[in-house]
Amino acid sequence: MIRHIVHIFRLYFFQAWFSYRSLFAWSTPFSYITSKFGFPFFSMLFFVFIGKFVGFDDPAYIVIGNILLLPTINGLYGISMTIGNERQFGAMSYLLGSPAPRAPLFLGRALFHILDGFITVAVALPIAILFFDLGFQQINLLLLALCLIILAVTTTGMGFIMGTISLRSQDGWMFTNTLGQLLFILIGVNFPVENLPAFLQPVSNYLPMTRGIMAARMVLQGAGWDAVSGLLAGEILVGLVYILIGYTLFRIEERASLSTSSLDSI
Repeated sequence: MIRHIVHIFRLYFFQAWFSYRSLFAWSTPFSYITSKFGFPFFSMLFFVFIGKFVGFDDPAYIVIGNILLLPTINGLYGISMTIGNERQFGAMSYLLGSPAPRAPLFLGRALFHILDGFITVAVALPIAILFFDLGFQQINLLLLALCLIILAVTTTGMGFIMGTISLRSQDGWMFTNTLGQLLFILIGVNFPVENLPAFLQPVSNYLPMTRGIMAARMVLQGAGWDAVSGLLAGEILVGLVYILIGYTLFRIEERASLSTSSLDSI
């Protein structure tokens, strides 16, 4: 029994690793490091300057939001990119024909993307604190890590939905990127949700990431478990709903593709 469990774990681990490696097969170590650490830094600078230009002079809010966005992006795009790539390269039919459970097969492939996001945060956060002189004190690192883990996991549900919907479009990447950017506007990354138009503010409450980002901001400002537990519980609940919806949509798409043999030829 134990040997069987170890075998299954190794199987999922290595297929997830090779799936992750395939996305960066084109890159050199220098280009990979530059894209993973250079892009977040210059993205923070860009939004800080934009904020100053429009009169929102709170660089700490913008910097924290963009740092917290890193594991979120990886959880969101990791699984959607995995589903899209399997379809694009004609491997989806083999996966659907295998007896492996679907949920761990694809959610497991998001694992390395989530770990990638944590490594990026671990590097970007100290740099941002020093460069922007944010002056954080008494941060509960374990609680912050818990917030980031919950954020990364709950966003995989939205990634599942985005990846599944993109299967039915030739412009799947355009749809995924457009929806992703729209989400980043609504969840309060670069400005408070309260600054959104009144009719959009309730929408953010039903999106993953909104409560998780709020909780992580509070932890970075010194808040403890009692202050953020309600937000994290709400984030987990919303995330589970999106994971269930995403998995259900994928199963529906799978049944439709098996009956029409159309998934890899759209």
